[in-house]
Amino acid sequence: MSRFTDQLLAEHQDVWQGMQQHRFVLDIERDQLPDSVFNRYLVFEGNFVATAIAIFALGVSKAPDIRQQRWLIGVLNALVDTQIAWFEAVLANRAINLDDYPDDLPGVNRFRDGMLRVAQKGSYAEIITLMFGAEWMYYHWCKRVSAKTQQDKDVRRWVEMHAEEEFHQQALWLKAELDQCALTLSAEDKQRLSDLYGTVLQWEIDFHTAAYLESGDD
Repeated sequence: MSRFTDQLLAEHQDVWQGMQQHRFVLDIERDQLPDSVFNRYLVFEGNFVATAIAIFALGVSKAPDIRQQRWLIGVLNALVDTQIAWFEAVLANRAINLDDYPDDLPGVNRFRDGMLRVAQKGSYAEIITLMFGAEWMYYHWCKRVSAKTQQDKDVRRWVEMHAEEEFHQQALWLKAELDQCALTLSAEDKQRLSDLYGTVLQWEIDFHTAAYLESGDD
């Protein structure tokens, strides 16, 4: 019998491939991502770290026992101590003015607000589905792209951060945790998580597409 997460991947191959073959991913793989696109993406993603912290904190509050809480708190510490510091440094080094890249685009709003809304109102299993959708996707395209060369050292480091074994282990933990959650869920609940998983991947596509758009575009 296949695992629940493997079923999710099989059911949503179209949107999975849509993200794996996204223009943003292919531009990095071909070492042709425009600086303006990466700068805009850094602002969007850097701003989203605060939302990710809120999502994982909600995961801690809804986790069933100390084992899950301990792991999620470790993720929170990494976000606060490492990710935020990295974004602060790279934005400063690239002399990026945040006001030049407003993040009021529909694709950014859908991703940020949708993820946070589900985390606030949803269950622990729904929160794990959110983060599994995002992190399993990131690991796979970054692992593939890391075999290529990126001349921009910041782009290269961003890829490496998500292709390293530490991030892989985090993505694997989310995968295993979601499979464990699914063991006690009804068919209806599983379908709801499947729908959510597909939605998360579409939100990711919209979010990355927004890096190519100017404020006011859709």
